[in-house]
Amino acid sequence: MTIPDAPVAETAAPEQSRSKPPRIGRLLTFLVPATAGMIAVYQGVQQILIPAQVEALDPANKIGNLALLTTFVAITSMIGIPLGGALSDRTRSRFGRRTPWIVGTAVASGLLMVAMGFTGNIFLLGALYTVLWLTANMYQGALTAVLPDRVPEERRGWAAALIGFGTPIGVLIGVNVAGQAGQVWGYTIIAIVLVATALAFVLGSREPSSIGLPLPEKSRSRGVSGGVGEFLSGFRSRDFTLAFVSRFALFLSYATVSGFLFFTLSDFIGADQLPEGNPGKAVATLLTYTVLGWVVVATALGWVADKINRRKLFVGIAAIGLAATMFVPILLPTWTGMVIYSVLLGIFIGTYFAVDLAVMSLVLPNKLQEGRDLGILNVAVGLPTILSGAIAGVIITFLGGYASLYVFGAICAVISGIVVLFIKKVR
Repeated sequence: MTIPDAPVAETAAPEQSRSKPPRIGRLLTFLVPATAGMIAVYQGVQQILIPAQVEALDPANKIGNLALLTTFVAITSMIGIPLGGALSDRTRSRFGRRTPWIVGTAVASGLLMVAMGFTGNIFLLGALYTVLWLTANMYQGALTAVLPDRVPEERRGWAAALIGFGTPIGVLIGVNVAGQAGQVWGYTIIAIVLVATALAFVLGSREPSSIGLPLPEKSRSRGVSGGVGEFLSGFRSRDFTLAFVSRFALFLSYATVSGFLFFTLSDFIGADQLPEGNPGKAVATLLTYTVLGWVVVATALGWVADKINRRKLFVGIAAIGLAATMFVPILLPTWTGMVIYSVLLGIFIGTYFAVDLAVMSLVLPNKLQEGRDLGILNVAVGLPTILSGAIAGVIITFLGGYASLYVFGAICAVISGIVVLFIKKVR
């Protein structure tokens, strides 16, 4: 299906303004699959391939090993997203700012995944996984900067909803390939999907040359502390900071729970209650239900949020709904309960993703540093993942088990919904 065209705002760069820009419809027709390919990597690898590989290599220490690996890769993701955005901000080439980084990091990520499929050592697996999360998140940093680059503000809710639609597609691809294809082919097929969709995007919706685009001003501050302060200058904006905190809390809620879904099913629900007694296939099934709930609401709500100009309200509703959803597995710790939970999770996460990217793009304080600042806001996704592994491990082991994990997720979601209401720039 081709998305209807609408003009894309031209950048201020002389070289770009003379080039006929691609139209929104064509841009999104290729950007949605590229987003799906990226999400397929995250979901297929993190939800199924890595937990299964960790368990196969060292079943006695699977919880601790997974928590440790999750922490390492989340650190690199926290570095990779803003790094990819910042480096692409400063890239000047006839292929544009983002294209060289999108292609390079996609190919690097694909090669790393293929290597992981043949790895039989927990330490080598951890090293490859960590580097993969650096390159994959640099890819994300460059790719997500396309929205503020090439879509006008008044169309961002609709565009963000369609881009967000790539997430459930990616989840379906990633978890089903990982769940059905096994270790070697699971990694290989997902790698092919990532590279193919990245190349289709850069060739199908070519980015204008960035040669004439002015460079961001260099920091006048001296020393490491001055450079770090300039890199994090977006936090001088109150709305930017609130958006970061709200997003951080929401993803901390989601990451602490979803990162241990594989073990929730095997240890909390019980393998005897799962279809075929297979946690990997059960994860794929539940995430498919999540996607079905997601698809029902995402695009429509993005369009509604644009029409009534109340994007912040939808984020708040999604966060509170997510908090309520967290209590379903506690009250009904069965396979049926997990199915209900997964459908509701899809509805509220779908609502969140329908408008979240638009909200983030509207609080960016510096036009020439949008890739960097959007990357920093994306750290609010990676940083919770760093904390989630350790937090989940402590909660599961010492503070009441999996039920307490879901209570913690509910509390974080409520905090997210409250904080977003204080952003002034976005209604």
